[in-house]
Amino acid sequence: MRDVILYMSMSLDGFVGSDREHPGIAVPGGDELKQWKLDRISRAGAHLMGRITYQEMSSYWPRSDDPYAAPMNDIPKVVFSKTLSDAEASWPETRVARGELTTEIAAIKAEPGPDVIVWGGGRLAGALAAADLIDEYRLLVQPLALGRGQALFGQLPQSRRLDLVETTPFPSGVVVHIYRPQHS
Repeated sequence: MRDVILYMSMSLDGFVGSDREHPGIAVPGGDELKQWKLDRISRAGAHLMGRITYQEMSSYWPRSDDPYAAPMNDIPKVVFSKTLSDAEASWPETRVARGELTTEIAAIKAEPGPDVIVWGGGRLAGALAAADLIDEYRLLVQPLALGRGQALFGQLPQSRRLDLVETTPFPSGVVVHIYRPQHS
């Protein structure tokens, strides 16, 4: 069974989105962080994302020559959306998941292959966290305080404990925190 791994940039004060700045692009990550991410996303079995993230990425990656373009374009993608009709036409290797979130994730986890990566956005990531469907959190904490915005864990029905697996600081000031949920 494969794991669902969330990659999410967030501000130091815990926001994954804001009307002020986007924590994923506010601070340049530098070459070391880019290589760290490339090494990991290149091994993914699929990219999972919400409709808005899909629309943003599908308009960029198919025409990009960035080193991220190959793994983003070549690895299968699953878009969670009730309204999107066809994703394959805009970005090859893409299918739309329209079913209930828990059922869809269970089916994806049961498929053969490497672990899958969730890119978000914030609503999808929050819903997955609230339903306890994320096996590992790879949180890229930016040296940025937003003061307000969308919290990753704002949808949790109750508090949840996580085990810290690893931390990796980068010269840009970004610190990657890797957590796994505690299961009693």
